[in-house]
Amino acid sequence: MTRAGIDLVVLDMDGTIYGRQFAGGISPRVRRAIAAVQAGGTPVTVATGRIFDFVRGVAPELGLTLPVITAQGAVIGDPVNGEVLYETLIEREAACRVAAWADGEERTTVFYLNGSGGRTRLVQSAPAMANGWTGWEGWDSATYDHWFGSPREMHGSILDIVSHAESRPLKFITINDHTREPDQTAALQKRFGEGVHMSRSHQYLVEGTAPEATKGHGLLWLSKRLGVQPERVLAIGDNENDIPMLREAGVAVCMGQSTAVVRAEADWVAPTLEEDGAAVALERFVLS
Repeated sequence: MTRAGIDLVVLDMDGTIYGRQFAGGISPRVRRAIAAVQAGGTPVTVATGRIFDFVRGVAPELGLTLPVITAQGAVIGDPVNGEVLYETLIEREAACRVAAWADGEERTTVFYLNGSGGRTRLVQSAPAMANGWTGWEGWDSATYDHWFGSPREMHGSILDIVSHAESRPLKFITINDHTREPDQTAALQKRFGEGVHMSRSHQYLVEGTAPEATKGHGLLWLSKRLGVQPERVLAIGDNENDIPMLREAGVAVCMGQSTAVVRAEADWVAPTLEEDGAAVALERFVLS
């Protein structure tokens, strides 16, 4: 497809353009490719599980001015002025079921509670230990900070917080390393029911949002707002939470490290994150 065939680029972050192995999180080649696409007149945005606060901090260095799709599609906001344009929350009853489950598990779980102006409060279930651990798995604090964000409040019971009348549950993340135990995504979906939408966002992480909060819904919402036909959107992602977005985009690209489930949804498989696969895809479909 030629440059004229793409009117919008939507990029996942973690595993697609963002990783701990790069200084500042994003490789120089990917930064250059994103800048070149924008300079050529094709707008770029992101669709990520990261919260709006985090994306607003990254947006200026990537030159992102279009609305960004965050929290798996639960929040769409203007990264320049901080205005929340779309928001959907987990209903309190469903959120309380999840929190009660989390309180009984030796498995780190974090709830993201939205406040005014897109500001988000992070509340984490934490072991009652005096050894400085910030999660049940015993990873170093920097690892938890990278996956979940910071600052986080540590609580022995997160149900007490989530059930409060003023809490506004946006999403939650729980640890599930499926290289060491079965993938819990389907089991948790069955346990929590239709009140939440469960998706795997990483080798170690499973996330829950409101049922209508997906990256695919976010892509369609943004396309309509911008007057762009979805078939003229290039979407690039790497994990199962990107599948709804890949299905809605006219050109669907997945990363080289993606599983067979994700590859089955893609029109083209790019090189891996470490090989700057997102840049290669942008060069192929937009810049060539």
